[in-house]
Amino acid sequence: MVSRYGKKGREKKKEIIKKSKKKYMCPVCNRKKVRRVANGIWMCEKCKTKFASDAYEFNA
Repeated sequence: MVSRYGKKGREKKKEIIKKSKKKYMCPVCNRKKVRRVANGIWMCEKCKTKFASDAYEFNA
């Protein structure tokens, strides 16, 4: 998404980045350590388990 054209695009990009930096609960070790590695790939920092989920939000 090109963020230089209009306020709406910039706000949407900001929301997406904010969601992807949020930490989520790991379904394996039950700790809040799951972070986004790439588009649709999530990894727990504690138990090093990788998950495939939504692009910008983790759904286990």
